[in-house]
Amino acid sequence: MVIEDLLVKRMPELCYQCHGEIRQDFAKPFRHRVHEGGMSCTTCHDAHGGFNVAQTREVLGGTDAICVKCHTDKQGPFVFEHVPVKLEGCATCHVPHGSNNPRLLTRPSVHLLCLECHTDTPGILGTEPPAFHDIRQPRFQNCTTCHVRIHGSNVNRFFFQ
Repeated sequence: MVIEDLLVKRMPELCYQCHGEIRQDFAKPFRHRVHEGGMSCTTCHDAHGGFNVAQTREVLGGTDAICVKCHTDKQGPFVFEHVPVKLEGCATCHVPHGSNNPRLLTRPSVHLLCLECHTDTPGILGTEPPAFHDIRQPRFQNCTTCHVRIHGSNVNRFFFQ
């Protein structure tokens, strides 16, 4: 007997009884594969856990331990940390359930996401580090063509490798 045999409904339908607003997230074009059976709600959430945010398993102090259980290549520590990832975690750039944007990004493109922090203006009103090229030019608008290790790198401080 598997644990799901003891439930009054199968997941995720059981979860949707109280969390109906989440159903629409899993209908978006880019999503975690809950409906396809690739994972379940309990992969990330503990219905019988404590009173932490959304009953998420093991997300303490911004470490995003639950995300890196599957996305192991994104786990630090890295010699060169991407500060938003280290301090704020995965949800800085990604939504957890589903998105209209590739890679579950919070913005329609990587370029627009990067521009939230990296402008071409250095200093207090700009960013540290500033972009060192004219990011308004189309040829520089796919940041991850060069900055491939954006979550962190052990080789290069600009996340080239």
